[in-house]
Amino acid sequence: MSAPSPTVLAVLAGALAGVLFLLPRLSASTPFLALPLSIAGLFSALPLLVVRTSGRLVHALMAFVVAMVLLSLADAPETAFAFAILFGVWALAAGEVLSRRESVVAGCAAGFVILAAESLFAGFLQGTAPLEATLRSPQVQTAFDQWATQAAIEPAEAKATIERVRNGIVALYPSLSVISAATIVALNAVALGRFVQLSRSSSLPAGELLLFRWPFALVVAFVASGALLLVPDLQSVAWNGLVVTLFLFLMQGLSVLGFTLVKVFPSPLMRVLIVMASLLGPWAILLSLLGLFDQWFDFRSRFARPKP
Repeated sequence: MSAPSPTVLAVLAGALAGVLFLLPRLSASTPFLALPLSIAGLFSALPLLVVRTSGRLVHALMAFVVAMVLLSLADAPETAFAFAILFGVWALAAGEVLSRRESVVAGCAAGFVILAAESLFAGFLQGTAPLEATLRSPQVQTAFDQWATQAAIEPAEAKATIERVRNGIVALYPSLSVISAATIVALNAVALGRFVQLSRSSSLPAGELLLFRWPFALVVAFVASGALLLVPDLQSVAWNGLVVTLFLFLMQGLSVLGFTLVKVFPSPLMRVLIVMASLLGPWAILLSLLGLFDQWFDFRSRFARPKP
């Protein structure tokens, strides 16, 4: 049986992207599936990226148009516009860059820059009012109250602590927007890297994400952000810079950890479970520090390259 034509694959990919984007909306009727449906929705850009790696730009554009039409008919034009902003634009740009550079890292880095810029621009236009309204919504207030009850904090102290948390989240709104963009792109990059590893016909290098390192300029940005803490008027900028750089070093630390796990554990399931466990509690901070120190020690250079 012959493989489907690139046009058919583009149509199927566009339909899959639209369905993935709509899945989180089903969580209202199926609360017990809210988490997996929300996670599945974060991979809405993956079908567009896969189509671009295995076809031409016109096929990726076709998949994008199919997703937009499907979302407009199934829900509303505003939903299609949201898909274009959150996934479509950066996925098309990332797919073009990774196809020309033959690098998942280069393509997804371009996508991250675009999505982060969109997030910051949207935050600049809307301000912090939507976030403040969300933080003061009954659902979030109930969660805060439950936390205060479990922590056995006095009511007056709990109220002051919750207010400080709210103010801190609002102050870190720019960095949280960038982190959200990085998380979306990183998840799709990992899934695309797995696709490249399983696809024998792909021209992209396998195992590229296990050798990922940021330029040393990120260390300079981290040190500069820490130095700005000494300037009272720029402390908000400093904290946002520290949060972003530490999160980016977390991604490098995960790459180092993944490289090591490939050497130690042959089971992919075991490696996934260990990576997920490493993101809980204080281990995430340790992984950020691992990524930071990897800039000097280059831990992976001491071992052979991982098997594709």
